[in-house]
Amino acid sequence: MARKLSVKETIKMFSNENGFAWGINTVMKALVPQASYDLTAVNETYVIDRWDSVYPQPTSEEIKEEYERQQTIAETIEYFKKNKK
Repeated sequence: MARKLSVKETIKMFSNENGFAWGINTVMKALVPQASYDLTAVNETYVIDRWDSVYPQPTSEEIKEEYERQQTIAETIEYFKKNKK
């Protein structure tokens, strides 16, 4: 099973001077840091073509869920930036 960072940990880990940066690379790093892999995405299904890690590879569903979670975090941060008083 893949590890799960808290929202706060996720934001801290993947933020830089440009703000929260997210995408498939941050998703995979959040699920299994330091893994080496090749991944294909087709119609929201993720297929790991090559996996090099002592940890089990995440399932397509775990990848999709983390991708959606990071997208929600990014959208929430953007919303609050735009609606700051």
